[in-house]
Amino acid sequence: MKEKRVFLGINDPQKIVLQPVFYGSPLVIISPVGVPSETYLYIEGREDHLQFLFPYLVKLVKQAPADPENKWGTWTGVEGYKETGKITLFYHHGTSFADRAFLLEHHFRRDVVFYCNLRLADPSFLEVFCRGVGLRWHDTFILTGLPDELEQNGSIVFPH
Repeated sequence: MKEKRVFLGINDPQKIVLQPVFYGSPLVIISPVGVPSETYLYIEGREDHLQFLFPYLVKLVKQAPADPENKWGTWTGVEGYKETGKITLFYHHGTSFADRAFLLEHHFRRDVVFYCNLRLADPSFLEVFCRGVGLRWHDTFILTGLPDELEQNGSIVFPH
């Protein structure tokens, strides 16, 4: 029987990392690769920036429409940072590597601008770290401009 692996966020050897995400903020967003079966994102960084971001993510979960046919996914919940030092944002959709990469590269970035009016950093970097038996892979992808479907960036920036 395969042992369940605990995801360690930024310290995990298998992850997808998006950084910087927001204009003027050092927060990073991390998605697990290979575990677990549910889809979620960890948001880690400065406590004051987590505190600033949290109500916007609650707004995102409440305002983004549900997708009953599961064609594009649904934001399903958010857990605070006070106990864990990170925000956990839950998303219901596919669990494949491609689904997780697309969630960070497109869905998350698009939705925080559209529903929360948060300003994205430009450029951002999507880093992929994978390890397995006989496999060690790391690659970085540069994300410039806005995700499709957006005409302009958000206007809300993080306080210094």
